Amino acid sequence: MRGQVFGEQAEEYHRVRPGYPAGLVSDLLALAGPGPVLEVGAGTGKATAAFAAHDVDLTCLEPDARMAAVLRRTVPGVPIVETTFEDWTPDRAYGLLISAQAWHWVDPARRTRLAFDALAPGGVLAPFWNVFLLADERLHTELAAVDSRHGLAEIGQAPHALLLSSIPAEPREFAAEWPDMADVPEVFTEAHTRRYRSARSYTSAAYRDHLRSISGFRMLDEDRREAAIDDLIAVIDDHGGTIELTVFTDVAIARRPASPAVQPGGEH
Repeated sequence: MRGQVFGEQAEEYHRVRPGYPAGLVSDLLALAGPGPVLEVGAGTGKATAAFAAHDVDLTCLEPDARMAAVLRRTVPGVPIVETTFEDWTPDRAYGLLISAQAWHWVDPARRTRLAFDALAPGGVLAPFWNVFLLADERLHTELAAVDSRHGLAEIGQAPHALLLSSIPAEPREFAAEWPDMADVPEVFTEAHTRRYRSARSYTSAAYRDHLRSISGFRMLDEDRREAAIDDLIAVIDDHGGTIELTVFTDVAIARRPASPAVQPGGEH
């Protein structure tokens, strides 16, 4: 499974992948209020550590034993259940459900109902993702030519694939921003998106490591993957050996109604 390939390089994944804005963590905790926090697809703990630093009652679900092993080392003491969200039964009602870069791996036909059932009335659903954007149009054009030559479009977007100018500075309405979560506003309230902006600079060597950690690249056979990455890095080296990326961290936020009258798939 594509979602399981990160475990092949769990230590490297943890080393090269960015974390998440501190403001996002404090905002979500304030929005949800007191109560236990559930993290779905915790991975190696890139988000876990930031939430655990606030001394919250946190439970992590992570199906890959290799990722979970790194998670136990990086965030000791946090309860970890090695399971998928689909196979897990909530042990209590949670005030906040987070999922960092992992919500798309949960069965889209079931995840809204599963989130509803895991949350207490008034609890907050908040999956989030880092979206990388490149401002340098000339560099973008040259990297896009390499992507096209190697057929990389079919494996999903590399961090350099999107131009900063192509994305609005402010998020759109929930339905437009998250078409694959169209069922969320049907059973949750206050559905909206928050966007956090940061910057990340990679040397060509660091960017090579980052590309190797991306699931689409991991799915390629080694020769094809390394040939494509070599060509991408050569372009970056020709541009001074560094790639500067803007990072939008987008959070899809919705609240479980306080009233028990609304039930997913049932009568309203």
